[in-house]
Amino acid sequence: MASSVSPESRIAVPPRRALVVALLMAVMVISVLDKSIFAFAGPQIIDELALTPEQFGFVGSAFFFLYSVSGLLVGFLANRWPARWILSGMSLVWMLAQLATAAAGSFAALVASRMLLGAGCGPGTAVTQHACFKWYAPRERVLPAALIQVAIMLGAVAGALSLPLLIQKLGWRNAYLILAGVGLAWLLLWQVFGREGTQGDAQANDVPPLAANRSSTATRQSTDESAPASTSAPALASASYRRLLLNRSFLVVTLAGFCSYLPTALIYSWVPVYLQRGLGLTPTQSGLMVMVATVGVIVLNLIVSALSQRALHRGVSVRTAMVVPPMLACVLSGVALAAIGFTARPLAATLTLFVIGSMLVNLLPAFCNSIVAFIAPQARRASMLAIHIGLMTSAGMLAPHVVGVAVTHFGGDIARGFELALGGFGIALIAAGLVGWRFIDPERSRRDASG
Repeated sequence: MASSVSPESRIAVPPRRALVVALLMAVMVISVLDKSIFAFAGPQIIDELALTPEQFGFVGSAFFFLYSVSGLLVGFLANRWPARWILSGMSLVWMLAQLATAAAGSFAALVASRMLLGAGCGPGTAVTQHACFKWYAPRERVLPAALIQVAIMLGAVAGALSLPLLIQKLGWRNAYLILAGVGLAWLLLWQVFGREGTQGDAQANDVPPLAANRSSTATRQSTDESAPASTSAPALASASYRRLLLNRSFLVVTLAGFCSYLPTALIYSWVPVYLQRGLGLTPTQSGLMVMVATVGVIVLNLIVSALSQRALHRGVSVRTAMVVPPMLACVLSGVALAAIGFTARPLAATLTLFVIGSMLVNLLPAFCNSIVAFIAPQARRASMLAIHIGLMTSAGMLAPHVVGVAVTHFGGDIARGFELALGGFGIALIAAGLVGWRFIDPERSRRDASG
């Protein structure tokens, strides 16, 4: 029998979408470079400015002092203002922060410049995801969410390959100046080619593009799958923030995201220092370790998100396709990190566990963002993503300082302090994964939010 899907019923791909998504991925790469250079420059900065472990940890945490606040405020603005101009303003702040850091000559100046950078980067992921989602229908958003997450990982790879060498050859201050120039280049390209997407929840009707091809024997399954879609756009738009914020799935997925960010935040401060001064690796070796872990994250994100997207198109429930994979990864990453913190093992085992834990824990952000975007109506999506990401990344205020305190507690032993903190974060991940597995139900939460 011929397909009943007419050409007009298929979702057309906007001609500029690929270019805009590429630019959005590029800005996330630059954002990661701007954030992570402090970690790779850490040993030089510690020596030049004579920082103690607690001071270095505090500077790492300072990045997140305004990160979540700015993320929340700008996220609400993104509901009303074009993402194109918000991203432009953010990139200007990043450049100013990099210039200020390059000129910093004291602990206080370093803290101030990191706070400014955090304020500029805070809305980055939410606004970029929101801008990207404007080009895709609701059930097509797992893959683009993963692409933004992959861009973040590509930034980590680029940083691991280039920043240690750049810092060694030119010094950390010149490296900061170069990144400011890269940000300026992106801003000019964005002004020329950046555009707003027009894809909305009502347009997509939340139905997979090939849904009309399902046979009559799949009617019941199709009805179950399209239950969230039956909620009209106006009804969803009327969902109050109180109802959305107190939604069980939102609360639990944000808790899981918070726990996942505890170890993730350390990549912007302590990880290269731990690898070099704790485990005795050279700057090049530590960069390669970060690169190996990051490449693993990219591959894992692409594979799992593609399988999830395929499962959704085949009629698998949203809970099975979008909740089970990240929560399983959450538990397994917690086991790996807890093993680092609470068991004795040779260097090779430590590095292996570190890579495995890093890969698995970084599967969560793309899925968590997709779950929040699925629950929230279009009119609230940018702000709900901002709230979720702001609460999740607030873990960054805690994690670097906790490591600094732990290192001080062990008399400056970076390896022992870092690993103890990592083990504690692993236990939190195990608990969060189990709770998320039990209580996150996006389809039910979407119905509750609209009801």
